[in-house]
Amino acid sequence: MSLEFEKLVLGVNMAVVVLESTLYALLLVAASTTLYLRFSRHDLPKLVVCNPVILFTILISATSGAHWILTIVRFFDAFLWSANAERVYFNNPAEETQTVRTLLSITATLMGDAAIIHRLWLLWNRSLPVIVLPVLSCFGLLSDSSLVHLFAWSASTYLLGEPLAGIHPPLPAVGRWVEAGWAIILVQVMLICREVQPSDLVIETIFIAQSVLIVLLESAAVWTIWGLLFAVTSEIGSPLQIIMVDLSPVMVGLVNMAIYLRVELQCTRMQGSDRTGVVMTSSASIIPYYVHRASAQIPRGIA
Repeated sequence: MSLEFEKLVLGVNMAVVVLESTLYALLLVAASTTLYLRFSRHDLPKLVVCNPVILFTILISATSGAHWILTIVRFFDAFLWSANAERVYFNNPAEETQTVRTLLSITATLMGDAAIIHRLWLLWNRSLPVIVLPVLSCFGLLSDSSLVHLFAWSASTYLLGEPLAGIHPPLPAVGRWVEAGWAIILVQVMLICREVQPSDLVIETIFIAQSVLIVLLESAAVWTIWGLLFAVTSEIGSPLQIIMVDLSPVMVGLVNMAIYLRVELQCTRMQGSDRTGVVMTSSASIIPYYVHRASAQIPRGIA
């Protein structure tokens, strides 16, 4: 391994510490605001705990928090206990804390997939065929990543998906399942957007629908670009793939939290002007609710 490559690995890991700390702070703010708005809109907060939005917000925040804590711990351990951090510590993904971090990254990816699948399922009137392929992709990632972690506890060196600069033997390509998962997520969001057509909505709901649609499109763009960067850096064996993998938990949290937060703000604003007693069960259920309510308020000659 060249000296330049070792310095690059060290620099990438330092960048991960700074970026993940900043992004996790943003995630905490978004998650806290989402939870506050969700609980404040209900008379019986205890009944909201099992809501998918609440569960995902809590789980993704906890997973990202555990990943961030291990990132900080590894950063200090590398310089306090390792004589050659960039060669011995940072470049050894089979080290115990790194193995746990990789597991947390995959777990966060699966949770993000589940959140989008749930949203897709609701918008397509709880149709099972539309979610078969995404669910199978999640199971594929879960099974392959389990096999990789089985090797990780006994192997001395490996890297997620592809060898790093030819120095690591490739194991079962869990990275391929991650890439496939990102591609399927893009298809899912396109199907979601297909069900949220501004032209199909009445005038009074156009701005709400557009807001939700914009968030969905932006989230798809962010997550798709992230997946593309991961695929490219993985194929060329670049150390930058470390950033793609290590920031996945906080990124998937921010992507979904942007949707949840926007929806909660819209629900709070609309509920303040017209309290109907309707309880939103998810971020997706806001769309048909506002379409139905606005349609009922328009004279027959207009609708």
